[in-house]
Amino acid sequence: MFRAFFTGALLLVGSFQIRAQSYIDLVTASYNYSPPSNFEISDETTSIQHADVSVSLPFPIEDGPILLPGVNMTINRLNLDPASPAGTTLYSAALHIGLRLKYGNDWSGTHYLFPRLSTAFQESRAGVQIATLQLFEKQKSPHSSYGFGVYASKESFGWMLVPLLSFYYQSPDNQYEVRLFLPSRGDVNYRLTDHLRAGLYFDGLGTSHDLQSPQFGASYVQRISNDLQAYLRFDLTPSLLLAVRAGYSFFRTYRVYDVDDTAGVSIANIFFNDNRTPLNQTVEDGFIFGVRIIYRYNFDD
Repeated sequence: MFRAFFTGALLLVGSFQIRAQSYIDLVTASYNYSPPSNFEISDETTSIQHADVSVSLPFPIEDGPILLPGVNMTINRLNLDPASPAGTTLYSAALHIGLRLKYGNDWSGTHYLFPRLSTAFQESRAGVQIATLQLFEKQKSPHSSYGFGVYASKESFGWMLVPLLSFYYQSPDNQYEVRLFLPSRGDVNYRLTDHLRAGLYFDGLGTSHDLQSPQFGASYVQRISNDLQAYLRFDLTPSLLLAVRAGYSFFRTYRVYDVDDTAGVSIANIFFNDNRTPLNQTVEDGFIFGVRIIYRYNFDD
């Protein structure tokens, strides 16, 4: 039940692998729908809608680092509790400020700062968060790289620290591709035809959102959703890709806690001495169906 917590950060890092990867995903947009699922101890149900958009605009400086500005936004809509009078729309909007540096011996570093606002549209409260990502990668061969790093984020519940391992491999004939950012994200895909690929995608990203509502008062939502999806990706053009996905969300929770009920420090969403008391019944696991659009820049073009 691993989480990684920073919305959109790995989308950017995953789209800007070192030279082993021959492309950059400049724009990604996805929409996921989960059919009505049960709450913990209630016959009531709620559907879940999730959407995200990420934009990355790498800007190389001559004889210097590569600037990595970008933005990301996620939206989740659902009923937080069977007694909630209407659906709640949670969002997180982040600015990405980053640099990519070369260190020699085929090592490079990606360094990010993420100021973001994470709350609800109609029941907003505070929501200011900040995070940082430090990732170091080594070019192992013309087709592979690996790396390690750490992510730290000030969430609504306290500090989140996440050790990271990255791995990328693309076969020389481009038949299959493996892209991993453990413990939070993974993508393995195989080419069926020149314009069609099949793959398996895991997304363990999570968020926390400040909330102010008549039902829960001053509070926050901690979202956890480990999504495993199979997909078919259609390469409409070399730069425009469309993927349809279907799978299951494991260990899914949208827990609401009082603003003063915090958890201190957690490691990769593993909490120590966590004595918090949820204010709601949370939705359970369920199926998810989605679509994703990618605008990609290929270095070989």
